[in-house]
Amino acid sequence: MNRNLWIVVGIVVLAMAVINVMLGMNLVPAMSEAERRGTIAGWWLIWTVIGLAVVSSVALGGFLIAAGLGKVPETAD
Repeated sequence: MNRNLWIVVGIVVLAMAVINVMLGMNLVPAMSEAERRGTIAGWWLIWTVIGLAVVSSVALGGFLIAAGLGKVPETAD
């Protein structure tokens, strides 16, 4: 695969991590609202899943960019 394509896909994956956080901030009620309704456990669960998705996206995006730059030994020429 073209090295530039690896870098572009890595940037897209990193953008998806940012979009994931933005969606969480806009779609998940505030912590104070969750406490008031008694759904704080669900609130923590949702943000844990969002955090895991972001960490995974950052790791994958970093790997793809590194592969595109030839920093990963298996992908170096």
